[in-house]
Amino acid sequence: MVPEWAKGMIFYQIFPDRFYNGDRENDVKTGEYKYEPGGSVRFVDDWNSLPETTDVNRFYGGDLEGVWDKLPYLKELGIEAILFNPIFKSPSNHKYDTTDYYVIDPHLTSKRARNQTEDRDLTPNEYFACFTRAVHEAGMKIILDGVFNHCGNENKWANDPSKKDYFSVDEKGERECWWGVKTLPKLNYDKSRELVETMLEIGKYWVGAPYFCDGWRLDVAADLGHSKTVNHSFWKSFCDAVKSVRPDALIFAELYENPHEWLADGEWDSVMNYEGFMDPVSGFFTGVDKHMEYGCGELLGDAEAFAGALTRARNAFPSYDNYLAAINQLDNHDHARFITRTKGITGRLGALAQEDASAGVDYDVLRQSVVFQMTWPGSPTLYYGDETALPGFTDPDNRRTFPWGAESFELIDFYKKLIRLHKSSKALRIGECEIVCAEGGRFAFYRKYGDEMFLTVINRETEEKEMRIRPQNVAPFNEATRVFETSKGYSVGTKRLEMTDEGLLLKLPPVSSMIVKLTADEKTDN
Repeated sequence: MVPEWAKGMIFYQIFPDRFYNGDRENDVKTGEYKYEPGGSVRFVDDWNSLPETTDVNRFYGGDLEGVWDKLPYLKELGIEAILFNPIFKSPSNHKYDTTDYYVIDPHLTSKRARNQTEDRDLTPNEYFACFTRAVHEAGMKIILDGVFNHCGNENKWANDPSKKDYFSVDEKGERECWWGVKTLPKLNYDKSRELVETMLEIGKYWVGAPYFCDGWRLDVAADLGHSKTVNHSFWKSFCDAVKSVRPDALIFAELYENPHEWLADGEWDSVMNYEGFMDPVSGFFTGVDKHMEYGCGELLGDAEAFAGALTRARNAFPSYDNYLAAINQLDNHDHARFITRTKGITGRLGALAQEDASAGVDYDVLRQSVVFQMTWPGSPTLYYGDETALPGFTDPDNRRTFPWGAESFELIDFYKKLIRLHKSSKALRIGECEIVCAEGGRFAFYRKYGDEMFLTVINRETEEKEMRIRPQNVAPFNEATRVFETSKGYSVGTKRLEMTDEGLLLKLPPVSSMIVKLTADEKTDN
């Protein structure tokens, strides 16, 4: 069952090494160890320097202590839950090559915690227990990234003869690796029942005392076994195991396809909504795919195609509860930063100069896209730095450091106001949704819960357009008040809009958006 708290939640995804360095004593030292195939690890002294094309062995020093330092910032921004990229022990900066699922990486933790009660150095896990308590006391939840399809080639199981069945091997007897990456040996759930039971225990371990994490994001979850039968069996068991310890835990998966078969039997609560959010949003607003690898100009400003993609994806969710908990992101650690996609060009780091990532971007497109994100059903999820338009091409350039000291406070304020509106409204959190216009580059939908109703209007065209909204196409209303608008900036001042017998006529500036509160007085026929 989808936990109530997760529906319409505001998440903030953090790639720890690039967010904030709170403790310089735990920094990786240059040459401290070797990371194959990249060679010795390197510490980057200049926080503001850019990632390199091969970046996996370069560390900037971001850590959990840095997140702790910035909890007041996250709370003021309006964040309700932190979604971490992997934080378990690992030799890489991305940590998708786990060496020990039972240990938080010591380079992310500190020996002392500001809320600890004992006068002694803490183990990494003890520090993490103090950290999670502080996050919860700040009113936020914590989601861990579970990389269970594969581990790292330095995992403690890799050289343990008693664990040889934990790994898949090819016809030559060599370990199978995920996507052929030698540092990522694939785990063998088809053959090892002991591995299955171990992973179920790990799933329970981190949501129980003393950590009390609030759920799991499941990396490449559909790839787990060598058959869907194994996959479905394992994830059903995993969900049951986690929720036996924490009934209100949230479990969602990375998935690039139709989620129905995974959600219908309660294996996951929801998914990272690529097919139903990131893909159609990127096409409609930017005309390029989420990696910036190819153009899809035919989708740019095509509201009818946009509505069709959104509707098909929504219908793939078994229940509206699953849909309300979907992770709706404009970008993340695997895809080009959305602000860079607004350039409407294609290319990767190496083919394009990093300086070009922020040149010629379109803030009008960004603002109207965020308005859509904060009002469409699902859980709006920021990737760290979104709120200050941190640019970047796809991986690894999308993993730049947060620009502390050079933030765009105007844009951060824009996010704060939209987040506040989203959080204050049951209609925008959990209300029903209907599309009422999809013509040319004009798109409109309403959210309704009880007597509360909001209309969101988008004009992706580069010229002024009109849109007529008739009550019979929405729900009975006879008053309309603009509460938020973007057009060459943004406005949060309320403005009563004129109604006629034919309804509400809106004049929409080029590349703009509007949120309108619709109300009905006692004389309106309900």
